[in-house]
Amino acid sequence: MKKVKSVAFNIADPMEYALYQYANKHKYFSTYVKRLIQRDMENGHKVDLKEIEKISELFKENTKDEE
Repeated sequence: MKKVKSVAFNIADPMEYALYQYANKHKYFSTYVKRLIQRDMENGHKVDLKEIEKISELFKENTKDEE
């Protein structure tokens, strides 16, 4: 299952327009944003994504009956 989040850029704002232009240089916008989020999570420290994957799997198992 996928979840979609959209990002809006106010191109009337020079800073947001610059962000929009920069983001559009990347071939895969979604992957680019996910990597930025990952770097933010790491905050200069390596995060073990395998632990996060385990937590995610447990969450899926515990919520599948709710669907």
